[in-house]
Amino acid sequence: MIKRLLVLFLLVTAPSWGIEPVDKIIARALAINPGLLDYSADIQLPLRATLGFIPYNKNMNGRYYHKRPDKHKLDLQNAPGILKKYPNVFGFNLPDMARYKVLKVQPMNLRGTIPVYKIIMIPKVRTSDITGIDIYVNRSDYTIPKYDTFYVKGHLYVNIDFRKQGKYLVYDKMSADFEFPNVLATASATYSNYQFNQNLQDSFFH
Repeated sequence: MIKRLLVLFLLVTAPSWGIEPVDKIIARALAINPGLLDYSADIQLPLRATLGFIPYNKNMNGRYYHKRPDKHKLDLQNAPGILKKYPNVFGFNLPDMARYKVLKVQPMNLRGTIPVYKIIMIPKVRTSDITGIDIYVNRSDYTIPKYDTFYVKGHLYVNIDFRKQGKYLVYDKMSADFEFPNVLATASATYSNYQFNQNLQDSFFH
């Protein structure tokens, strides 16, 4: 009996062999497009939403801009406030690891076929209404095919398909599901006509 308990203890407490350290996973995700400083792309954005009890369905077109590491701009005509509030949803962004504590790293298959690390994080200190973030890092190319953000009153689920454009891995399609008080929405974006390293100035994003 004692021997069986000892074996069980060793199995439970054994380290998870084969899992990369989180800092290396994040560093590889940040480094997937070396030399890419900024980019823009045309975006087609059908939105299906319920604002309160009122349905809101609109097909929008515009352009998305990103400058590393953390500047985003979504240029759409007559876009609802929920999209203007979260332009970073539509481009590459990773949580600031200095602000988050990692609870768990779990190897798994996303959508049945994509090998990923699921990284579960919570804020070290609550400075916003975000209560947690789950990011899924592709174990083959270190893109981020999914990330979920949890808020005090709601959540945001994002799924992304990538493609190779020249020497860069870029967004092909993306879907975002918003659920907040009085707002239910799904935005499905398609990206085209990329332009890279246009020397976008910080002032452009204000």
